[in-house]
Amino acid sequence: MGMAPKHLKEAARQETDVNRMMALVFVVGFFVLALAPLVFMPFVQEDVSAEKRELAAAPSIVVDGRPNINVLSDTGDYFVDHFAFRGALVDLDATIKQRLFMTSSTKNVVVGNDGWLYYAGTLNDYQRRNEMSEHELRNIVANVGLMQEYVMGQGKGFVFAIAPNKNTLYPQHMPYYEMAVTSPSNLDRVMPMLMERGIQAVDLREAFAARDDVLYYARDSHWNSEGALLVYRLLSSKLLSSPAPYPDQSEGTSGHVGDVDAMLHPQTAQPEDDPHWPLADSFSFSTEGVTSVEADNFTTMGSAPGANGRLVMYRDSFGNNLLPYFASAYQQAKFTKLVPYDMGPSTMAEADDVVVERAERHLDLFATKPPYLPSPQRSIESLGDPRGGATDVHVSKNGPYLVVEGTIDSACASEEDGIFVELTDVDGVPTSFEAFHVSEENDATEDSEGQKDTQNESVTRGDWGYRALVLLDERGPSKYASVRILVGSVGQVHEVAAARLV
Repeated sequence: MGMAPKHLKEAARQETDVNRMMALVFVVGFFVLALAPLVFMPFVQEDVSAEKRELAAAPSIVVDGRPNINVLSDTGDYFVDHFAFRGALVDLDATIKQRLFMTSSTKNVVVGNDGWLYYAGTLNDYQRRNEMSEHELRNIVANVGLMQEYVMGQGKGFVFAIAPNKNTLYPQHMPYYEMAVTSPSNLDRVMPMLMERGIQAVDLREAFAARDDVLYYARDSHWNSEGALLVYRLLSSKLLSSPAPYPDQSEGTSGHVGDVDAMLHPQTAQPEDDPHWPLADSFSFSTEGVTSVEADNFTTMGSAPGANGRLVMYRDSFGNNLLPYFASAYQQAKFTKLVPYDMGPSTMAEADDVVVERAERHLDLFATKPPYLPSPQRSIESLGDPRGGATDVHVSKNGPYLVVEGTIDSACASEEDGIFVELTDVDGVPTSFEAFHVSEENDATEDSEGQKDTQNESVTRGDWGYRALVLLDERGPSKYASVRILVGSVGQVHEVAAARLV
């Protein structure tokens, strides 16, 4: 064969050089893009507040004076939470998955139909995966009953409300692959029990169902400002201070960025129009350093026309939109997210009315974390035969309280029984107190409000715990010589455990 012409060899060589250059550009570009999030980490600060979680801390080679064997995994966790341009990349990934595949890029968000988003932490209720035992529901009712008795026994107003999950009220926008279960939910089951006990509980589901308009945000897990006003009116009508009314018509709108929208799209979340009542701005924060309703614990001063009285409100994130109405209508209002609830004498001294609001998905809190308030004294009428078993008793001091707690042997009592603590002082005088019922928390991770998120976890709890809190006088714990644990009703109780204290 003859030799190829010189110009063809030159063309082939040039083509090879171009291919090599393109390959080099591709490789260099790939590594530049891959390394950019690492290289620019010290210079680009990412705002991840929308994710509502604590970021991984910088890794340490030494922890508690010992070599950190997890330093590599800690380094990986730190990079995942802090790499440069994280928000833009997370946002882009979420947009692609949401628009093309109608799925979520994070396990915390469920992508619904018609642009709706739901918080995945509500799926357990929606699909009945966290069904409570009848005993746990009884524990909730017993504890809320003791809360109401304590508050109203001091001549104060009291109202209790559970904020429904968004997919409880508006399931029609849930995706088809998250199938609903139609059996009664925990909220369905507990509401009749609360009413039967005489607890001043408001079933908010009925009020929202009676409205033709949607009163929750499409891209947030909570009610909007108009929904919050509806709840304010329902709850305030049950209280003593007759807080200030609000006009039916709003005046303008404001933009609200949804919490679940911001989880998916930290940089491109779209505000939703939200009706606004300027009268709800008639309050100021009186706690130093607090400037937002997102704070955990603070006091406000209201200045709306007719503002009067003092309020203590135990609430969660549903209270963010609800809070301005109450804060403006009361001369003084204390709001807290802290659990267990502090309902002791010093807190109640600041209240004419008490509101307790909690999200449906955290209904179990009233069984697992009963409040701190003095257990009521009871007069025991008769004593039946002792019932032996494995009931245990633990006594400790916590602030102003003597705390008596433990677990009842289930063979010694029934689910309907009350639990009483009888303390006998050094002079031989007995006094009996009704205890709170305590269900065991399941082992799960906590969410941004310190509550257990049990999504996709099997929930198994023991429901036989008890806790009594007895206010101490100047003598302190040394006042008491012995304790007995009693079960039954005030008509007749049975001893199931006893212990000497001195």
